[in-house]
Amino acid sequence: MRSALYEGTLLHARTRPARNVFRYPVCVWALDLDELEEADRRLRLFGYNRRRPYTFRDDDHLGPTDRPVRENVAAFLAEGGVDIGGGRVVLVTNLRTFGYVFNPVSYFFCYGPGGDLAAIVAEVANTFGERHPYLLTEANRVAAGSRLVFETPKRMHVSPFFGMAQTYRFSFTEPGERLHAGVGIVEGGERPFWARLEGRRRPLTDAELARALVRHPLMSQQVIGLIHWQAVKLAMKRVPFHRKPAFAPGEGSLAPAARAAAEPSRDGAGRRGLRDLPRPPRTPLAPIARRAALWGLTHPARGRVSVRLPDGTVRRGGDPGTGPDLAVTVASRDLWRRLATRGRVGIGEAYAAGDWSADDLVGLLETLALSAEAARRSRFGRALTGLQRRRPRLPARSGLPGARRDVQYHYDLGNDLYRLFLDPSMTYSCAFFERPGMTLEEAQQAKYRRLCDKLGLGPDSHVLEIGCGWGGFALHAAAEWGARVTGVTLSEEQAALARERVAEAGLSGRVEILLRDYRTLDGEFTHVASIEMLEAIGHRELPVFFGALERLLAPEGIAAIQTIAVPDQRYERYRRGNDWIREHIFPGALIPSLEAIVRAMTRASDLVVHGVENIGYHYAETLRRWREAFLARREEVIALGYDERFVRTWEYYLAFCEAGFRTRALHDYQLVLSRPFNPRLPAEPVARVTF
Repeated sequence: MRSALYEGTLLHARTRPARNVFRYPVCVWALDLDELEEADRRLRLFGYNRRRPYTFRDDDHLGPTDRPVRENVAAFLAEGGVDIGGGRVVLVTNLRTFGYVFNPVSYFFCYGPGGDLAAIVAEVANTFGERHPYLLTEANRVAAGSRLVFETPKRMHVSPFFGMAQTYRFSFTEPGERLHAGVGIVEGGERPFWARLEGRRRPLTDAELARALVRHPLMSQQVIGLIHWQAVKLAMKRVPFHRKPAFAPGEGSLAPAARAAAEPSRDGAGRRGLRDLPRPPRTPLAPIARRAALWGLTHPARGRVSVRLPDGTVRRGGDPGTGPDLAVTVASRDLWRRLATRGRVGIGEAYAAGDWSADDLVGLLETLALSAEAARRSRFGRALTGLQRRRPRLPARSGLPGARRDVQYHYDLGNDLYRLFLDPSMTYSCAFFERPGMTLEEAQQAKYRRLCDKLGLGPDSHVLEIGCGWGGFALHAAAEWGARVTGVTLSEEQAALARERVAEAGLSGRVEILLRDYRTLDGEFTHVASIEMLEAIGHRELPVFFGALERLLAPEGIAAIQTIAVPDQRYERYRRGNDWIREHIFPGALIPSLEAIVRAMTRASDLVVHGVENIGYHYAETLRRWREAFLARREEVIALGYDERFVRTWEYYLAFCEAGFRTRALHDYQLVLSRPFNPRLPAEPVARVTF
């Protein structure tokens, strides 16, 4: 057999910002993919897609997972313009050891029909269950000689101790009597990290496999354990921590050639719609997650739920007389894996991947929310909540570069996308439906009138709008109230369109749109408005926001803040936990609570709350109209370059938020703020509380 073992050492070396070097013995496998079935027949300790002490599974590499890895390699190479014409492929990797595997990096050596090396595929994995393949050919080879050396941009977040603005440098020798495989990081002309595998060939026999079991027991388990142990050491050395982005630039399984063709335009089409959602890893917890999920679905707090499983069987439970009759279809068992490995985040990821669907998505999410609340109020739930409150606080990211990156991730998807479902005023915040039968545009203008009235705007007003979006409020305040408005945003797409709209309205003399962070502003403004921007800044930045507000607001100035909020009692638990919205829709965001807002405001400023109004229930109707408009124009969304997964992601996002406001799990407050003893405030309070 051409397949073999390689026994040797793995060396890791980090040179900055802190030195960290370690070496340990390893054993890796070099498998000729054409010999997998033969190895399965000949070796008692090796299994191909079946349990043995050492196991190779097709779905542990590349994708899709419903076909042999040999076919997936060929398809991936073809996407990158490489045709090996049936040539052999040798995979250097770890095998499953007693059912478990983790491969930080695997290498596919791909040979043409004549036996010459045509390409190498380096498949990098992270501890989040994600994988990304890098195609290495003569096109990105950087050095000649006995070793094969390639460079390629980093496309996927791997370690929390490295950022994304880096280049990988791979170096190899072809598998022979000896094997060399190295990977380093190039950043700013330096190499702060490199790893090197050196091994000597041994034949692939049962005797050698038994020897490997003795010398290197639980190889895969050892790898993941060492990764976390070294992470602890790096944290103790105070190496800077980089939060995992929701998506890294270019993340997915596209080959370089295909990825280049899919690069987004300035308007953003395809920025997120052309990437794969990683398939969840196998886990022994999946059956437990399945039982728990089915029990929860068939014991709803209200109504009745029917669940159709992949094998055609149907589970039902609940009381139809107490609520809606809902139907759920589970299309893939990957749902249980995602639930087991990703928790609440996995529910949304599974919907985006098409693992499940519902006839009434909003109704189901409402029912699940009510069921979760009932469980939380049980004795066990209260005990669990008490334990959660004792967990240490998690750090929150701040800083100007991160803020700009997070805002651009969501709002620079492309103005054409938002035009498809927003009203003509391009307003992306809660509307206010004063009367039945209002159009969405009329309700958004009613919201703006309400805010301007609370601010007391007039021709002498100079308003700073923090987070001006596409200019809806600025145009209204200038055209209807005669105010002068300075709007700031971090989104290039929003700023460009807002300026166009201001010019078209003939208001360039009264409205200025700046591509600026509010923290960098100087000057004094009679009024400050901020409409659903507070959610984007994070917990630690709340005092910074109010400190800036204190600095920018005139002594007798008035501010109006509209913000989504979670109930005060849930805030700490929410901000410490994982959240699908923060991971896939608004990276870096954190919805505050009213208490957190007031605490930050009093800590950082002399401002006080003059009025409060909860308009949250109007948000449910706003979101319903956005969702229906978005889905009605599904084909136009896809025509802009977004894929079906993107559509399902946004469908889930809009439905999830709508359910949150319908169940009153979320609020939307309009707050009027000023300094004490402000004579410009009306004698009668403007506070109006609605529920």
